[in-house]
Amino acid sequence: MKRETILSILLNVAFVLCVFGIRYFYVKKEYNFLKDDSQRQETLIENNELTIDTLKTEVAKLNKYNVKLINQIQKIKEENFERIRWEKEYEQRLKNLIEELEAMRFDFETSQSNVVPFQKEFGEENSYLRIFGRSGIRIKDNKVISSETIADFDGTIELGAPEIQQIDEYEYQATYPNKQFYGLKLRGAASKVLSIKPPRNQISFGPMIGVTYNQVTGLTEPIWGFGITYNLVKLIDWR
Repeated sequence: MKRETILSILLNVAFVLCVFGIRYFYVKKEYNFLKDDSQRQETLIENNELTIDTLKTEVAKLNKYNVKLINQIQKIKEENFERIRWEKEYEQRLKNLIEELEAMRFDFETSQSNVVPFQKEFGEENSYLRIFGRSGIRIKDNKVISSETIADFDGTIELGAPEIQQIDEYEYQATYPNKQFYGLKLRGAASKVLSIKPPRNQISFGPMIGVTYNQVTGLTEPIWGFGITYNLVKLIDWR
């Protein structure tokens, strides 16, 4: 093979290798750039996902708050509606009351009224009855259109001591007889029958101890002994 041919082949191979090396260099550089860009995109996507989740949470909170505000606004509307209705009703009541007062004022101006107090006592200081009150009338066009009397009473009435009646040998009863205080009738009453039984015959015997006065010495001295009693009455004792 000729020298020129070999040199031509070597030049062609060298050219191809140069082209391949330059292409490989640019391809490697582009690959590294795309790889780094892909990592940046993944990081950006993760950050965006986190931001989106945060925004979703905030939107949910805002929706809840919005619902709460809507409910509050609805409640305020209802309260204002009730308040307006009550105010209108109250205004109507005031108008009706003013009309009634005007009618009553006209009625009072065209009519006359008079109130007379009264008081009357019956009995004595320790046993009495007092009646008191007032009476009023209204007159219009020389006619009595209404009248009213308010009365009350107080006082003290002594019934006295009850009468003790013996029903049987050992039975007694307290009664209050019927009495009359002016025009007031006091109905009496009787208590339950009380039985008083006499004491039974009883003899007791036992020791006794006491103190006696010695007239000779002028001093007191203790004594003791035995005694007999019948219905709490001492019959005899031995000292």
